[in-house]
Amino acid sequence: MRHPHDRPQVPAVDLEAEADLARCGALKDFWYVACLSTELPANKPLARTVFGTGLVLFRGPDGAPTALRDRCLHRNARLSKGDVFDGRLGCPYHGWVYDASGAVVEIPALGPPQRGEKLDAGACAHEGLKPAPCDLGRLARFPTREQDGLVYVYLGEDVTRARAEPFRVPYWGERGWTVYFMVTRFANGVTNLVENFMDVPHTSFVHRGWFRNPTRKRVPSTVKRHAGRVRMTYLQEEDALTGLGRLFNPRGLPLVHTDEFIVPNVTRVDYQWGDSGFAINSQCTPIGPTDTLVYTAISYRLPVDLPGAWVGRALTPFVRWYTRQVIQQDVLIMETQRQGLTDGPGGGVYSGTEADLHHADVEAYRRWLREGAQGPGPEDAERDVVFWV
Repeated sequence: MRHPHDRPQVPAVDLEAEADLARCGALKDFWYVACLSTELPANKPLARTVFGTGLVLFRGPDGAPTALRDRCLHRNARLSKGDVFDGRLGCPYHGWVYDASGAVVEIPALGPPQRGEKLDAGACAHEGLKPAPCDLGRLARFPTREQDGLVYVYLGEDVTRARAEPFRVPYWGERGWTVYFMVTRFANGVTNLVENFMDVPHTSFVHRGWFRNPTRKRVPSTVKRHAGRVRMTYLQEEDALTGLGRLFNPRGLPLVHTDEFIVPNVTRVDYQWGDSGFAINSQCTPIGPTDTLVYTAISYRLPVDLPGAWVGRALTPFVRWYTRQVIQQDVLIMETQRQGLTDGPGGGVYSGTEADLHHADVEAYRRWLREGAQGPGPEDAERDVVFWV
């Protein structure tokens, strides 16, 4: 007789496939954040890895971002270790030069006749240059977009078939709102991270005293799964937040709290009290199965009756410091989860309760995309749930 634990168990999340460009299905058919705009100056390249693929980013002669395969055609050296000049990228090994299209435009070893200009086939034959920049192919180039202080890259096969536009940062450029970014590297996969970012029960333990303390309060909620989104609405107007909660709600106004997942990799958490509140928007870029860069935009608006604009300016360093401490607590717990996931067979086989219903919805959407997004996808659904914090 077989023991129940001997039954085959299927992991809820296939982190290996999710982060592999060849096996991630339709997950690659979206825009992913490659870097902050401020991380990409005009005169220096930047290395990034997305879906296990090495990219080099730099700004072309018009200042627009370019993303190429980070591997020189000549001897495969990392181009991200090279130089940018006049909107072109030079290899650190033999100095081969690429333009923003990925074409070779200069090979120093061939001498000055071809230096600084892209030769066509006729010019190559006339000058007797072998080999010449014109017939050496070009690097793979990936579409880029820049908006709201972020540079996005697209790794799918056809950018015209992208499943969505790049996500817009909440309240970016809106009067009265302050927006800043945090970039954080997590030792875990995208699905586990987005579940963590829109999970209330863990805050009483991982962020005890910093964000919320255990109160044994009943929290009725509604989970809505619709059109690639999972939205959790918490019907608890008197949520007892610590830390920033007291700063944003000195008048004790009712709380409007929602968490939302947007396929394939975005979360948005909103806490609103009247005219003040904050939104935490995180976009996850997969590096590898358990290695992810998360670009978090913190958007906040302080109560309008605070005494003067100087208060907001004075509080900004504190808000930045506070949010960095909280996210580092998530970094640690996500590494703790990853250690369990990778400790022998059975990792990733999850048990769940009613409090995990929205996580199951997230997993359903991401699994559907990973498997190629055939058919209509998970059906729309709306359910009431109750949990305690």
